[in-house]
Amino acid sequence: EAARVVIATGSRPNIPGFLKDAKDRLVVNDDIFEWDDLPGSVAVFGPGIIGLELGQALSRLGVRVRMFGVSGSLGPLQEEAIRNYALKTFNEEFPLDTRAKVRSVERTDDGVRIRFSGADRSETTETFDYLLAATGRRPNVDSMDIQNADIAEDDHGSPLFDHYTLQCGDSHIFIAGDANNEVPLLHEAADEGRIAGDNAARYPDVRAGLRRVPLGIVFTDPQIATVGMTLNEVDERCKGGYAVGEVSFEGQGRSRVIGANKGLLHVYGERGSGLFLGAEMFGPAAEHIGHLLAWALQKRMTVSEMLTMPFYHPVIEEGVRTALRDLNRKLDIGPQPIEHCLDCGPGG
Repeated sequence: EAARVVIATGSRPNIPGFLKDAKDRLVVNDDIFEWDDLPGSVAVFGPGIIGLELGQALSRLGVRVRMFGVSGSLGPLQEEAIRNYALKTFNEEFPLDTRAKVRSVERTDDGVRIRFSGADRSETTETFDYLLAATGRRPNVDSMDIQNADIAEDDHGSPLFDHYTLQCGDSHIFIAGDANNEVPLLHEAADEGRIAGDNAARYPDVRAGLRRVPLGIVFTDPQIATVGMTLNEVDERCKGGYAVGEVSFEGQGRSRVIGANKGLLHVYGERGSGLFLGAEMFGPAAEHIGHLLAWALQKRMTVSEMLTMPFYHPVIEEGVRTALRDLNRKLDIGPQPIEHCLDCGPGG
């Protein structure tokens, strides 16, 4: 018996039943790092974060890769224009179908035989040495008999909890990290562990903890970054009272010089207040640009205030300024004297 409980049991790979027909040639992400040498070919199921990162890495190491998706999703990308751009870019390296129709998976003497239909509806059969299941993760709460704890659960049997306190209902039970299946990222899990631990220790004096601005990064090439609200969330909050600024990195100076001129950045702002609300990006240096935008968002900066910040020349971050200027115009916010002064330099 315990007066307070913190559930932090993590998660495990979630493998659809039909993939198990690959038998001993079925692997998950952890298995790859135990290989002593590389196979000739790998079929990757799931173009999410793990699938994209490992699939592209294997392809660049010389492994023949084909990636299969079902729902049309691609990593964390929500905007159709950016998703289509990224999909086209990845397909330049290896076949990636986000809406594949897989007919069968079979273990044979030669490996794993997969029969599938592509976008043109033609049926194809290919054999791979291994099948990598990158089809998401499942919280490790299903074998804990949580139904006996007298707390509410969702449709999947996971405890319902408060986002800011991590408390399950008004109980003495708290849940943190991958176990709650909300935001399975290390920096979020670290914050949640602190919040849940503090609240469990001081229970029943439960307090809201600091939840940082959402920030997600995918370490592909080009990289992917998501910051703050998605475009759908912006639309729901602002009821159409918002604008989207954009920039293509194909013509961005520094990106062209270093041969990394692929990608798009979209930034969102609220009409009237001018507040910066979020961004989605597929392009160069997204891991760094994502941090800059997340910091600005957490400080509740307006788009105009962000444009008063320094931008060196020539750097990739100048593309961020281009997107913010485009957003500022679309928000109907007039020229900012400080920005123009900084652009002109001393005495300008």
